[in-house]
Formats: sequence, C-alpha cells, structure tokens
Amino acid sequence: MVLHYLRKLLVTGDLPPGAKIPVDAVAQACGVSPVPVREALRQLQNEGIVVNEPRRGYWVARHSRSEFNELQHITLLLEREAIHLGADNITAADVERMDAYRVEMEEALASGDLWTANVAHREMHFVPYRASGRKRLVREIERLWEHTDHYRVLYLYKDPHVQKVALAQHLGLIDACRAQDPDEMVNLLSEHREFAAATITPGLLDDDGVSAQDGS
Repeated sequence: MVLHYLRKLLVTGDLPPGAKIPVDAVAQACGVSPVPVREALRQLQNEGIVVNEPRRGYWVARHSRSEFNELQHITLLLEREAIHLGADNITAADVERMDAYRVEMEEALASGDLWTANVAHREMHFVPYRASGRKRLVREIERLWEHTDHYRVLYLYKDPHVQKVALAQHLGLIDACRAQDPDEMVNLLSEHREFAAATITPGLLDDDGVSAQDGS
C-alpha cells in the first residue's frame, strides 16, 4: 500500500525529481508507522528511483542527461528484441486492447488523472512486449521503465503540443501492431523514444550538475 502510494506521488509529479520525501507525512497519509515507509523507500532505492543521504533522509533521484539517455538506450534494445519475438503473435484482440488503453489514457489526461493515464500508457506499450512470451525479458523492461516513470509527467502529461504529438505516435504504433510489422513497430517506437528524450533531457542535469534550461 505504501509503495503504491509513493509511486503515485512520483508519477503525478507530487514528488518531482530532486524532492525530499517526508517519511512522517507519508506514514500519516497511509495510516502506518514510519517503518513500512522506510521499507518501501528502500525498495525504491534498490530500483534507482530514490536516493538515501545519511542524516538527511530520502530524496527522489535526479538522473543526469547521460544517465537518462543510457537508460533509454538499454530499454529500447530490450523492447526491440521483445517486438521481434512477439510480432507474429499479436492478435486482433491484442490490438483492440491497445486501443482501449489508448482511449483510457486520453480520457484520463483530459480529466487530469495522471496516475490512471500513466498506468494505461504503460499497459498499452506492453501488449506487444508480452506477446513475445518471454516473462523475464518483460520483467526487465518493466524494471527499466520504473527508473524513469517519474520523468514521464515532464514530457507527456503537461505540454498540450507534446501530448498531441505523442498520442498521434501511439496511433501509428497500434497500426503497425495490427499489421504485425516488427520493423515498422521498432521504427515508430524509436521515434517515440527520441521525441520523449528530446523533450525531457533539456530539463535534466549534465554530468557537472547543471541544467540546460536554467544554467544552474
């Protein structure tokens, strides 16, 4: 329960990158002692989402541009493999499910429900990955997504123009899945990730701790 609560705060931007995580406030909100909160935070720390500074507490990790781009690159490599393994297994029902998630995501965005939008977005993307039948591969992709989930609010959920472009890319990806065309699926996914990275990385820190947006 506590882990789910923290993930919602991260994804919706209530705990943005670089924010200190108030253990006592989280415990009070969840109706628990600080002990399970710290246990949940340790799990997030193991996932690379949270950092613990001795005597200062827990903070939301801030990836540098090089770290973020490396995570994107590794994730795309595994996604490409899953797509090529599963493209022939994608059914009409799978495509319908992807489109249903797309609609759910758009409706959630329109109502400001960022958590539901994030869940629907992930489920839509993972339909072709799960078609591969490689559970370990899919779990590894899920783990990598969790490293950057709290950055998605910066690119997909805030700017209306970015939303419009990203949602149009989703339609193309669904069409490629309908055609069971792995090469087109990979090309569209690459474009989608490049678009996301181009939108997110200017706000990240470089390796010297400087943001390109504000020079500080």
